[in-house]
Amino acid sequence: MNTIKLTIQEKISLILKMVIGSAISWELAILCGSKYPYLGPISLILCLQATLIKSIRFGVARIIGTIIGVASVTILASSLHENGWSIAVIMMVSLIIPLLFGANTTSLHQIALSVVLVLEFEHKLHGYGLDRIRDSIIGVAVALLLHLFINPPNFTKRAIAQVEVLPNKLADKLKSMATWLGAGAPQKNYFIEDFNLLRKKMLEVEKQIQKAELSLKFNPVSQKSKALLDEGEFLLKTLHQVSTDIDGLFKIMDEWNKTGSLTKESIDAWVQNFFLLESSLRNWNEGKAILEVVFNETGSNEKFYFPAIWHAKHLISTLKQYPRVFIYS
Repeated sequence: MNTIKLTIQEKISLILKMVIGSAISWELAILCGSKYPYLGPISLILCLQATLIKSIRFGVARIIGTIIGVASVTILASSLHENGWSIAVIMMVSLIIPLLFGANTTSLHQIALSVVLVLEFEHKLHGYGLDRIRDSIIGVAVALLLHLFINPPNFTKRAIAQVEVLPNKLADKLKSMATWLGAGAPQKNYFIEDFNLLRKKMLEVEKQIQKAELSLKFNPVSQKSKALLDEGEFLLKTLHQVSTDIDGLFKIMDEWNKTGSLTKESIDAWVQNFFLLESSLRNWNEGKAILEVVFNETGSNEKFYFPAIWHAKHLISTLKQYPRVFIYS
C-alpha cells in the first residue's frame, strides 16, 4: 500500500498551501482573463500530493489530460448530438490514442473528466474549454512552486526514527531466546510469532526509507536528508544480517531440542552465549567497541553445535565490520 500518512504538522502545512495557493491561483486566473477562475484552485488542490514527484506527475497528467479532452470535444462534438452515446464515442476516441502511447491511469482519468465537463459546459459557458486549459496550468504551476519553496515534503526524520529503535528490539529478541532456552526450550512459545512481526516491521521500515527517498526528488534542499537516508539504509542492512543470524540460532536450538540430544550442559552454555550476544549488540548500539567475545563451548552434538557457533561468531563479526552509525550525531 503506497499511502503516506501525514503528521499533524504536515497536514497543517498542506492546508496552508491549499488556502494560500487557492487565493493566488484564483487571482492569477482573473488577471489572465478567465471567466471561470475556480478552475485554477481546483487544479491546485488536486495537484498538492504528499510528495513533490507525485505532484509533478499528477500536474503533468492534469494538463495533458485537459488539453486532449478539450481538443477531442472541439473536434468531434459538432458532428454529434449531446447525449450519453456522444460522450461514449468522444471518450473512447480521446482515450484510445493516449493508451496506445502508454498514458498512465491518472492521465486517462483526467482526459475522461475533461471530456465530460467540456462537452457539458462548453456550449453553456462560452470559452470554458480554453479557460480550463489555462487555469489548469496556472493551478498546477502555483501548487508546484508552493511545494518547492515552502516547507517541501520530507519524510526523512520519521524513517530514520523507525530505524533507530530496531537494534534494541533485536537485542530484546536475543534476551527472549535465552529465557526460552533456559526454560527448557518449550514448544509452546511466542518467539517465532514475535520475531516474524519484527522482521515484518523491518521490511516496513525499508519501505519507509524508500518513501522518504521519493519525497526528496526535486527537493531543492535535500542533500543533507539524502546523506541521512543513506546512513539509515546502511544501518538497516546491517540489522538485516544480525536478524538472519538470530533467526538461524533459534531454528538450530529448536531442532536440536526436538532430537532430545540438547543436554543441560548445552542449554546452560547457550543461555550464556545468547546473553553475551545481547550484551554485545547493546554495546554496539551505544557506540562501544566490541571486544573479543569468548563463547561457552559444548560439543555434545556437533551437528548442531558448529552451525550455531558459526551464526554466533558471524553476528559478532558483522558488528565489528560495520560500526554503529549515529545518524543525527
